Amino acid sequence: MENLLQVKNLKVDFPLENRIIHAVDGVNLCINKNEVVVLAGESGSGKTITALALTRILPPNARIVSGEIILEMDQLLDLSERQLSLIRGSKIAYVFQEPTSFLNPVYTIGEQIAEVIILHQKSSRKEAFDRAKRLLEDVQINDPVRVLLSYPHQLSGGMNQRAFLAMSLACNPVLLIADEPTTSLDVTIEAQILKLLLELKNKLGFSLLFITHNLSIAQKIARRVYVMYQGKVVEEGWTQEVFNNPR
Repeated sequence: MENLLQVKNLKVDFPLENRIIHAVDGVNLCINKNEVVVLAGESGSGKTITALALTRILPPNARIVSGEIILEMDQLLDLSERQLSLIRGSKIAYVFQEPTSFLNPVYTIGEQIAEVIILHQKSSRKEAFDRAKRLLEDVQINDPVRVLLSYPHQLSGGMNQRAFLAMSLACNPVLLIADEPTTSLDVTIEAQILKLLLELKNKLGFSLLFITHNLSIAQKIARRVYVMYQGKVVEEGWTQEVFNNPR
């Protein structure tokens, strides 16, 4: 399989007054094109910080100490903030656990998806809204026009997650990072979102890095898994091997 992303010896620290927290401590991982990889581990193990470090959208007090992050031919840690801003959303996109924390409550869903398309693809407003409607159809929203005109507070949690997923896919990313996207949803909606993610991955051809603390999800969706603990990758390999013969 052709390699898409390589992370080598990534270290991210949080300096405090009297000590340094090594949130990510020498992580290595790789993701191939059109592959699903799970990054698993308990809360606080460093999964999310690893994912955010890929595009340098870290908290202000975090510091990338060392490492390499290579997406296709680009060494992301060498890029300027302006260069990296063009990669965020267009090449690497995120879906987070609480979509309403990232959706703007004063703009409609349509306006928010269209804004991303206009920013990255220089589309006209009409072209952007037409594409936004098609994206909502892609994420299996049955009444896309109503959702386009709705505000986040008018939609259910599952519907907001689908809308946020549509926004994440607006610029055809090569890598989608889904960080605990089903944690706040009930079991039925969770199963629907997982199925939808895999269908979209196959249809659109992006790679998926799925972050979770739920190991049963890892077994359902990915052939390869990385397990983190206290900032380090402590297990990696084919999913069934890792679960059948854990070290």
